[in-house]
Amino acid sequence: MVRSADPNAKRLQIIQAAAAVFAKSGYDAALMDDVAAAAGVSKGSLYDYFRNKEDLFYAVFEWFQRRLLDASVAEIAPGTDARAQVAAFAEAAVGALVAHVDLYPVTLEVWSAAAKPASRQRFATAMRDLYSNYRGAVAALIRVAQANGEIAAKANADVLAAVLIGAVDGVLLQYWLDPTFDARAWVREFLENLFDGIGVRKSGEMP
Repeated sequence: MVRSADPNAKRLQIIQAAAAVFAKSGYDAALMDDVAAAAGVSKGSLYDYFRNKEDLFYAVFEWFQRRLLDASVAEIAPGTDARAQVAAFAEAAVGALVAHVDLYPVTLEVWSAAAKPASRQRFATAMRDLYSNYRGAVAALIRVAQANGEIAAKANADVLAAVLIGAVDGVLLQYWLDPTFDARAWVREFLENLFDGIGVRKSGEMP
């Protein structure tokens, strides 16, 4: 493990090590000693950056979700049509998880934390805000597609965004349970069928 005098780099080093520990052992069983060993730092160093295990786990959650979101946004190519951008966003989210599937249990642990009375408010609020941000981003792309005449104006962008994100979530879970499940291909075909159904047909085009 590379050491760094940069406080931000060291914090990231701890978060990345903690992510692997939480993914392998689960939140309840993970020990701060394990995280310190994985990060190559003293246990005291952990508490210089995080007050307790919950704070560290929350930081891991934020870091992991930011990686997925950044990967999704990076695939939205300027100048492409809005429908293609929605598809790229969804496919990139799946692709990012496939690339980091070993960390997917962190997401499941967050759901578990959101269900526990002691940590419910913090983690449930975080998940609510996360979904709200994703819905807003996708709904905005759908509205652009509607303005461009690519998607029927009567379609409810907020509903489509919510269901699309839910569908992608379900595909991700299925892939984690069964790695032979081709998550990216299924999402791609789902989006093609969805857009065929809500797209605007050109004059003379057969349904």
